[in-house]
Amino acid sequence: MQKTYKTFIDNAGRSIFGSITSETDTDLTVQNPVMITVQQQENGQMAVQLFPLFFAEFISPTEGDKRDSEFVYSKTAIGVGSNFDVDPRIIEQYEKIVNPVLVPPPSAQVEEPEVIKLFDE
Repeated sequence: MQKTYKTFIDNAGRSIFGSITSETDTDLTVQNPVMITVQQQENGQMAVQLFPLFFAEFISPTEGDKRDSEFVYSKTAIGVGSNFDVDPRIIEQYEKIVNPVLVPPPSAQVEEPEVIKLFDE
């Protein structure tokens, strides 16, 4: 199933991005919305970061350990973006945030713990 993504400005002035689960003439239902922030770095470059609006760790897991959240936004209170496509790198970063894949670091090799003798035999 192909996902539909939308970008909009909420009534607090935040740039919001997320996967759309349903849309009517009056409402937009967004799964796992994130806030897009842009900050200037010391070298003059701009850094784009995505922050979840509601952290999955606060949600009780359902079947398959899913921790998705859905928020309904009234279209009368937001500005929905149109006539542009979001850069694929934003979508990629969004998917990594909402569907993380935990990979152990290479140095986390499982080793046998050292046996410490407390008493002489």
